[in-house]
This record gives sequence, C-alpha cells and structure tokens, in this order.
Amino acid sequence: MNARKSTAPQPQGAGRQRGLIVLLGVMAALGPMTVDMYLPALPEITREFATTEATIQITLTGSLLGMGVGSLLFGPISDARGRRVPLIIGLTIHVIFSVASAFAGNVAALIVFRTLQGVGSAAAPSIAMAIVRDISHGRAASVRYSLIMMVSMSAPIVAPLIGSLILLGTDWHGIFIAQGAMSALLVVLGLLFLPETRSERMPLRESRVFAGAASLFSDRMFVGAALSQLAMMAASFCYISGLSFVAQDWYGVSPQVYGAILAVGAVVMLMMNPLSPLLLRRFMPHKVQIIGLVGALASSAMIMVSAGWLGLPGVTAFAWLCIGFQQLVIPNNQAMGLFNHAPRAGMAAALIGTAGTIGAALSAPLLGLAGTDNGFNMGFGMFAFYATSLAASVFVIGFKNDDLTTRPVRIVR
Repeated sequence: MNARKSTAPQPQGAGRQRGLIVLLGVMAALGPMTVDMYLPALPEITREFATTEATIQITLTGSLLGMGVGSLLFGPISDARGRRVPLIIGLTIHVIFSVASAFAGNVAALIVFRTLQGVGSAAAPSIAMAIVRDISHGRAASVRYSLIMMVSMSAPIVAPLIGSLILLGTDWHGIFIAQGAMSALLVVLGLLFLPETRSERMPLRESRVFAGAASLFSDRMFVGAALSQLAMMAASFCYISGLSFVAQDWYGVSPQVYGAILAVGAVVMLMMNPLSPLLLRRFMPHKVQIIGLVGALASSAMIMVSAGWLGLPGVTAFAWLCIGFQQLVIPNNQAMGLFNHAPRAGMAAALIGTAGTIGAALSAPLLGLAGTDNGFNMGFGMFAFYATSLAASVFVIGFKNDDLTTRPVRIVR
C-alpha cells in the first residue's frame, strides 16, 4: 500500500514537533475531562433531579452523541478550511455549553446542554488526529498517536480527583464551571501556539463529502479499524459509566474513593501506553492491536470471575488491566484507519471518532438498564464488546492488510 505524503507545512525542528504533540495531547484530553470530571457526581445528580439511574446515564449518552455529531461536522470542515480555525470554534462552543450545563434547572435541560457541550469537545480529538496525519504516516503516525494519548491520559487521572474535590466544597454545578474555565484556557493556548498544518483546500460541497465518505468505506482497513474502535469504546464506557454505580451504590464507597479508583486506573493506562511504541519497533500496528485485544478480552473475563469472589478489589484490578491493554489498540486503530487517506484525514478521523462515540453512547444506557450489581454485568459487557472488536480486526481488516508500509520510517519523538 502506498500512502500519499502531505505537502502541508511541517513544524520545524524536533523540539517544535514535540511541543505540538504535547499541545495536541492537552487538547485531546478535553473529551476525557468532559466525561470523567462529573462521574463522581452521577449519584448526586440522580438524587437532586429525582430521576433514575438509566435516565441520568442519558446525560452521558447525550454528550457522547454530541461528540459524534461534532466529529462529523468539524472533520470535513478542517479538510476544507484548515485545522486551526475549526478547532478554536469547537473549543469556544465547549466553553458556552459547559457554563450552560452548570445552570441547568432540570434533567432535560442538562441532557441538551451536555449534548451541545459534546459537540464542541469533538473538535479537539478529531482535528488532533488529522494534524498528526498531516505531518506523518505509518509507524511514525502510530507512535505519535500513542504519545498524544500519553499526554491526554493525564485527564482520567486528574479529572475524577478534581471532580470529587470540587464536591467537597460545592456541588455538581461547580464541576461544569471548572470545565468551562478549562476549555477557555485551551482557546487561548490554541490562538497563541497552534500552527496551521493543512495548506491544501478543497470545496466543502455535499457531493464531495459523500464521495469522500464512499472512498473511505471502500477501504477494508478503514472499515475494520472503525468497527474495532466502535466496539473498543463501547467496552471502555462500560467501565467508565458502570463503575460509578458499582463502586458507590453497591459497595458504598465515597465519591473521593471512587475518584481515586479511576485515577489509579488512569495511571495503569499511562504505564501501558509506552508499550505500544516499543512493540511497533518489531511488529506492525495490526499485530500490536491484536495483542492488546487478546489481553483486554482475558482481563474482562476475570472481572466476571472475580465479581463474586474478590469483590471490589478484584473487579477494579482486572478492569484496570482491561483499560491498560486498550492503549495497544486505540492508537493503532487510528493509524490504520487514516493511513490511506491523507487528503481526507479530517473526515477519516471524524468517522473513526464518531464510530467510537456511537459505541460508547450505546453501551452506557444498556448497562444502566442491566442495573447495578457487584460488577459482573460490567465485566460481561466489556467482554462482549472486546470480542466484537477482535472479530472486526481479524475478519474485516484481515492479515493481508497487516503491513502499513514496506519502507523504514524515522520516528521523531
């Protein structure tokens, strides 16, 4: 397979490239911060609005669906008009509806505002992926996606802790005020330091958009990567949305202890993240992805086994392993999905991001309907989705598409 090289302006020097990757990682962290900061407050919001667990999960689903819509909006626009301006606009939308969420008077309003907040947050991760594809491809792109994830994975460490600490001094409204302040800071950083990496322009016409989507869906590697990402993120949000109720309602821990549990899980993710670049020195991205999926599948099976045996310590320990193994899957899905599509990297990134948010949005309410238990339901959901992700990788991508490039790639860290 031959990939077209980008003619976009490149950040000059290894130092500037590293600085750009760090900035993109911080911006990509907006999605996890949007979700994870308010997770410790879910039971409190449920009680304040006198609603059900399944209903309050819709505030999470709405945010995820908004991210999917936002990805489809900002991705093609960034292909047509450049990366920088759409990213700043998305961040600004996030500021506005973070503040609106803080003043929501009922659960319906919160669902609407969270959905629009999700639309704004989608610009950062999808355009960040496209920027990486503008300046690199193949193994180099896969490594850079891993480095962005390493930076952005600080969000799941600090977000639940920040949310739980805010709850010590105020209520859930303060969490959304903090999110608005955070995205406002990112607007300033983007205006000051984000370069434009997309020098080419193309007309933003409906026919061209559909034609571009058709070309993407004719590529088996893209389709397989998108399906794998959809199921992977569904499994991830079984953990994210389910553990709040498992830990706090079933096992009775405080929001602060729950925040610490999520933080330790994020540390495991951070520790596993460097493993992908190391494995990429020997294996192609598809093989590394398969290794991660097999590890996650085995760990999710152990969640079900340990739920009735070891209780919360066993459930959380094996859940941490699951999300740790995901760090071998997600960046390699992104690299495979975008490899053949440099001219439409924004759209390709948007569709892969949308696939992930669709999976996450579906899994959250389904798990809510299953009800809170000792963690078996969460483990079963994760196992089913990891198996689906593995099937997409093996049967759709296939091993004939294993090599992303036959040329050596110099990776600038």
